[in-house]
Amino acid sequence: MVVATLLWGATFVVLRSSLAAFPPAPLVFARFAAASAVLAILLLRRPRALRRTTLAWGALAGALAGGGYLCQAVGLMATSAGSSAFLTSAGTLLAGLFAWPLLGQRPAGVLGLGLGLALAGSALLSLRADFRLGAGECWTLLGAVLFALQVVAVARAGPRNDPLAFAGAQSLVIALALAPWAGAAVRSLAALDAAGWWRFAYLVVAGSVIAPLLQIAAQRALSAGRTGLLFALEPVFALGFAVSVGAERFVARWWWGAALILGAVLLVEGRAARAEGTVRRASG
Repeated sequence: MVVATLLWGATFVVLRSSLAAFPPAPLVFARFAAASAVLAILLLRRPRALRRTTLAWGALAGALAGGGYLCQAVGLMATSAGSSAFLTSAGTLLAGLFAWPLLGQRPAGVLGLGLGLALAGSALLSLRADFRLGAGECWTLLGAVLFALQVVAVARAGPRNDPLAFAGAQSLVIALALAPWAGAAVRSLAALDAAGWWRFAYLVVAGSVIAPLLQIAAQRALSAGRTGLLFALEPVFALGFAVSVGAERFVARWWWGAALILGAVLLVEGRAARAEGTVRRASG
């Protein structure tokens, strides 16, 4: 999950730069259509992995993730890459709450406290000076809720299905849902310069093939709540890219919100690491 969040963290700056010449819906379509082709090639030697249940759950996860990526891209047209990254990660923390009624995974006391701190941090990040949400922040938060539900779907089905087949079905559904924008995507791709092609290649290979595969593999061992919380590492990397490559700057209130979210991650994951260490020592 750490490597996945590193790869996804860079996509916020890449996406923001790409959206100058590539509308949101065509960009998401092109990104996942290309990723579907890559995953299909990798699956040629593993036809038995394509089971009906794998395709069904992958399709559900793809519908949720596709909506999340589209909302994220629309939101990035009206908010900074750094804010988008932190708001997305804060929203995915809701996976821990959704997993309670949907999967029966009740958040422990420390996890509940961590969720509360992270949500307080997201409020500081999302509210503007007049204490209102802007359009970009609203779209981003909607996408984050969809990502949280996708985490729950992966937690439900991922451990029992082949990661490559699951990721392929997920990616294909995203592309099919946005197929009406295929023509616009082709026109936008034809107009890309060399730098634009490099950015698009990163979004496909790192952000749409490798990172989703890592998430599915990681959720074989992690609960939905912990996975959602670990997504808060994503903006740590996004912040580095936004400040350095993207040359973005943020007000003090924004930094306080970021600190609350990161503090929540350290609190919950530190407690989990100590508990796992105790179990290992007892069993050894």
